[in-house]
Amino acid sequence: MGRTMRLVVAAQFAAFSALALGAVTAQAEPPAPRKIAFIVPGQQLYASGPVWASLFQPMRSSLEQRGFETHYIDAPGRLLREDAELIRARVTSIATEADEVALVGHSVGGVSARWFLKELGGHTLVDSSIAIGTAQYGSPGGCAQGPADGYDACVYSDLFPQLNAGDDTPGKTKYTVVQSSGEWADGRLDGGQCRVYVDGILGSGTGFDHIVEVADPTLLAELGAAADGECTGTYVDEADGTITWQDTMTETAPPVPDN
Repeated sequence: MGRTMRLVVAAQFAAFSALALGAVTAQAEPPAPRKIAFIVPGQQLYASGPVWASLFQPMRSSLEQRGFETHYIDAPGRLLREDAELIRARVTSIATEADEVALVGHSVGGVSARWFLKELGGHTLVDSSIAIGTAQYGSPGGCAQGPADGYDACVYSDLFPQLNAGDDTPGKTKYTVVQSSGEWADGRLDGGQCRVYVDGILGSGTGFDHIVEVADPTLLAELGAAADGECTGTYVDEADGTITWQDTMTETAPPVPDN
């Protein structure tokens, strides 16, 4: 083969290689979206720090299996507005780097999470908010606690009139309640909300289900779907201002003390 022919063949091979490489590059899969889930625990009555955090490890593992990066926010659950500031600090430091953001609150952690969403502008950052066992209009249990020890969660607390004025579910965020069907409060919100109630959780209706639901496999599967923006239950859009705390109490709830 002459020198000229060899140069032609080499040029054709180089051009083909470049085209082939370009085709492979064009067909390469885009990077997976970065999904972040923040978990806010309930009131740390019986333990704190690593011990309390360990109760939420099954939840973290379940979300991580769905591709979420998880972050646990160590909120005490007593002064809920202060907890909301903790949530804001953690979420705003990371959320802008994520493609999807889910905020999961258990018990009073769901109240602090919603204060962040509604009162501190968090609804602009969070795609999905999931409350588990959260008494969104107050709980009888909080009424027996002192001003700095959990009274914020009482049905008579001054926190709830402000939090529940106007639309309970503002912004782009998808709001879901996922909990045992035996909880003392049904966790409803006005505005658009997906409601998922799980039957058969251990201790349903006794208050014990409130603790064990955070590790129940059926509930965690429903939680994962909600974190991904799916509604596997009933979607309800109640008019603003139509819910009272009395409406949210279930038949299993203990009596609410007089104010």
